[in-house]
Order: sequence, then C-alpha cells, then structure tokens
Amino acid sequence: MAEEIRADYQQLQEITSRFNNQSQAIQEMLQRVRNSMSKLEDGGWIGRGSDAFFNEMNGEVLPAVERLRQALEEAARATSQIAQIMRQAEEEASARFQQYDLTF
Repeated sequence: MAEEIRADYQQLQEITSRFNNQSQAIQEMLQRVRNSMSKLEDGGWIGRGSDAFFNEMNGEVLPAVERLRQALEEAARATSQIAQIMRQAEEEASARFQQYDLTF
C-alpha cells in the first residue's frame, strides 16, 4: 500500500511567517549594529582594540549573520513552495477522481 502524504497548510503558512519574521528581525538588527559601528568607526573608538573589533565584525560576524538572514529567507521561500506543490498535487489528484461519477 502506498504511503500517505499529508500537508497541514495552516502550519506551513505559520512556519513561513516565522521564517520571514526572523529574517526581517535580523535585517533590522544588522542595520542597527551597522549604524552603531559606523559611529564608532568615524572616530568614536580608535586603537588596536578597535581595529581588531572592526576586522572581526566586518570579516566574520556580520557576514555570518547575513548568511543566517538569507538562509531564513530561503527557508521561507522553500516552505511556501512546498505548500504550493502539495496543494497543486492534491488538486490534481482530486480532479482525477472527480471526472468519474462515483455515486453509489
């Protein structure tokens, strides 16, 4: 017997929304961090410690956080696409049965 595959569309929509919300929150946080860093880079903090900090933030931390944001955005797209594919498959399967009059 074939394995049953089911999708909870409401739950998939909620998951998509969560991914999008987290991606947006990270984008906003990145903007705040960049604004704060800009003030420090414009003379608010000088010295070897600041050089090391800015090198690490610009070279590692911010790019990693941006990759996380992009991954969440992609996860939202993929989850939405899964729901769309499942809905389309259900409709196609249903249409095959509806073309026959199965009234008893």
